[in-house]
Amino acid sequence: MLLRVHPGPSRFCSPWRSPEKMTGSTRSWFRVVTADTRGQGRVGSRKIYILPTGYGFLFGILLLLLLIGSINYSNNPAFLLTFLLAGMFVHSIFHTWRNLYGLQIRWLDSEPVFATETAAFRFRLSDPGGREHYAMQLSYAGQEPAIMDCTTGSDCTLTVSKKTRHRGLFRPGRLIIETRYPLGLLRAWCYMESDANTLVYPRPWVGALPDGAPEYQGSPSGDRGVGSDDFVGHRNYHPGDQPRHIDWKTYARDKGLLIKQFGGDRVDLLWLDFEQLPETDTEVRLSILCGSILDLAEQPLQYGLRLPGKEIAPGSGPAHAAECLAALALYDTDHG
Repeated sequence: MLLRVHPGPSRFCSPWRSPEKMTGSTRSWFRVVTADTRGQGRVGSRKIYILPTGYGFLFGILLLLLLIGSINYSNNPAFLLTFLLAGMFVHSIFHTWRNLYGLQIRWLDSEPVFATETAAFRFRLSDPGGREHYAMQLSYAGQEPAIMDCTTGSDCTLTVSKKTRHRGLFRPGRLIIETRYPLGLLRAWCYMESDANTLVYPRPWVGALPDGAPEYQGSPSGDRGVGSDDFVGHRNYHPGDQPRHIDWKTYARDKGLLIKQFGGDRVDLLWLDFEQLPETDTEVRLSILCGSILDLAEQPLQYGLRLPGKEIAPGSGPAHAAECLAALALYDTDHG
């Protein structure tokens, strides 16, 4: 129950060892729940590991002391108490194992996040046989578990979190499914390989932009001029804005690069061009473009995105912003 013996040479696998650290023949027979074509996996009897918890080990020591005392004093009531407690412990092994057995897990969805933020993955728990499962815990390695009871008639949906590090298509790894029901003396758990993933956008640039910003590239239909009407306010600088529209007085007061806006401004379209950014570091360029897209998405302005090997036509709205951010996230990277 504690160790799974490999048929052949004398090798064994400690079930508490992280599966991500296993290599070679150890990984080849390490048992995990795998998702089917519908994206859901079922916990089978041969996928479950079970060990006493800290309280379980203390309970075992207590039973041993009771047994020694009962033998030493030949006390029949003490023998009865010892065997009752031992029977309860053995019985709880079955209930802990059964509480995990037969559970069906399916990944539902996840929302994109920015680099270094925590991604949330939604899973649905069910049982084809209609059994109820109590105190179920789902987590990823190194993260706090999400806990809930999966009972008949309830929405058994759990959100499991994992912190991201890099932009790209993020895959959180193996899901840990565990339970300590009913007495907390034993921990039964298994691992699941799911298709869970989410997009991680570059971290938006915060603060003043680097010097040497590129010239604006406008559409043939007109210039993004300051017009002749009254001054109406400022907006944040975007790569491609003309330097003559920058409010240099506010920049001198360390308030960052701001663009002066007038009532007669004609807004056509704006190109966000990766190659025109002065920075040589790819991640800094993507970070600046990401911040610009987030700012432009809140304004009635059409903008396009140019990356090496990819161009997104000008547009506006949440769907267009999501398309541009996805292009930044997946640009020249295999992070996951």
